[in-house]
Amino acid sequence: MKLKKVFSMSFIILLGFIVVFTYYKVNYKTLDEAISESNVPMDEIFHTTDYKGHTIIFYGKDDSLSVGLVENTLLGFRWGYGAGSKLFNEEDMILTRMFSNLQPRHIKSDEELVSVTFGVINDPSIEAIEIKYKDQDFNKATIMNTSKGRIWYSFSETPVNYDPEVKVYYNDGTTKSGWY
Repeated sequence: MKLKKVFSMSFIILLGFIVVFTYYKVNYKTLDEAISESNVPMDEIFHTTDYKGHTIIFYGKDDSLSVGLVENTLLGFRWGYGAGSKLFNEEDMILTRMFSNLQPRHIKSDEELVSVTFGVINDPSIEAIEIKYKDQDFNKATIMNTSKGRIWYSFSETPVNYDPEVKVYYNDGTTKSGWY
């Protein structure tokens, strides 16, 4: 009977070590380590920002722009999800757009999704962009200069499954609405 208890306890401890080791193996101490170990093809990170307790990364490979989510866990950082792809060289489009509902590994409801719309600005006369999601007010999008061109992004409080409304502000003071 005593031998059974020893084997049972040993098995539980061994199982616990395996679970902890496996969990630790997908978590990295630094953000850079989590990104490099993700095996996601990228040659440049354009911008990182924090949203809903996660690190959101805008990155590129060749001429594409993509977005990814890195989870901040108790044991460090873990690549969660990546999505989207817009090209920097779409010259016929002055403003490109892509939306994604980035999903952390363990979510209880849609409110925990990280919903973002992003794209590339190909017109240098665009000064600002405002985005309006369903049942929300217009919010100013963040615009970033990168080595490949200007990018923009805006987060939604609710999941996105359609093109939001847009207002584009130009350097000369004019404003246009709609995607064109």
